[in-house]
Amino acid sequence: MTTAAALDDRLVLAFDTGSPITSVAVARGGAVVVEQAVERAGSSDSLLALIDAALARAGAVARAMDAICVLRGPGSFTGLRIGLATALGLHQALGVRVAAMPTLRVLAEASDPEAERVIAVVDALRGEWFAQVFERRPELVEEGPARILGAGAVRELAAETVIGFGASRLIADLDGPRLRAMEPPPLAALAARLAAGWLTWDPALLTQPLYLRPPPTTPSARV
Repeated sequence: MTTAAALDDRLVLAFDTGSPITSVAVARGGAVVVEQAVERAGSSDSLLALIDAALARAGAVARAMDAICVLRGPGSFTGLRIGLATALGLHQALGVRVAAMPTLRVLAEASDPEAERVIAVVDALRGEWFAQVFERRPELVEEGPARILGAGAVRELAAETVIGFGASRLIADLDGPRLRAMEPPPLAALAARLAAGWLTWDPALLTQPLYLRPPPTTPSARV
């Protein structure tokens, strides 16, 4: 693991493949210069095509990248595998530093800066949600670990803001004091901006997706 100094004017590529919207962004010195978003990419080839297109629009090539950021979940099992494997391949081929960012943390960073207590959520399907509470002190601080909760249990976390893809749907039928729902923008651009101050650049995290729930299929045993 390495600790990154400020990225100055270095070129950063970021992508998110675990959310309902696949996004790719290129930033220089913390300023996003290109951002692209599509419905969830279904293969590594489609993600690589998006990356190539974003770099071309930025007037850059892959070998010019100084850092790569990818979101590591929770989120779509298939999407996370595609994103993390792509980041690992680029890291091994190009030797660039990499950061695997927790999706719930990036979602919380996308919330209203005036909100003092935020719940970041990701749809876990089956009527459940991956959820984590953050407080501003004044920087965002995790109140506890991410959990899998039913919709009603999210209300009991007693926060003022819920942010995540589908947050409006989550709180629509909940009784009690009104929560504010925030639907986030595509997350790659924010991840690229966060890279300028990110402290944990560790390629080992690329093999540690944050599923929070076991994958729906079990890998075959080695023979």
